[in-house]
Amino acid sequence: MKIIAFIIATFIVFSSLIFLRYRIVYTKKISGESELKYKMIDIGKNDFLRYSFESMFRKKRVYLKNKLENIEWIYIGEKDFNTLYPESPLKMKEKNYTIKFKFETKYLVFGGTAFTKITSFEKIDHSPEVVKS
Repeated sequence: MKIIAFIIATFIVFSSLIFLRYRIVYTKKISGESELKYKMIDIGKNDFLRYSFESMFRKKRVYLKNKLENIEWIYIGEKDFNTLYPESPLKMKEKNYTIKFKFETKYLVFGGTAFTKITSFEKIDHSPEVVKS
């Protein structure tokens, strides 16, 4: 019985630490503008723990075409994801358009960026950058 209680307590402490790691932010907002880099296969490479954590809360990772202040990707909600991915990137490439968007985020205390909000977006006549992985 003590072993089960120890395992449960360890799990709760570990989960709490991960939650705090990815939710404690600085107050300064960061604004940016970029186009998307469409990755066809994203398995959470380079940040598997964060990718798994955000997936539990239905957040998706999108890659920025132009790195901003060492920000290579951001995590957005499902609604924003659907606006940035109106259809398959391959169909977008055939139709020769991509999405340019503005966003706001904050830095995390322990490194990285917090959950990002898309403030505006527009379709532009430009072939999207589509990569396999």
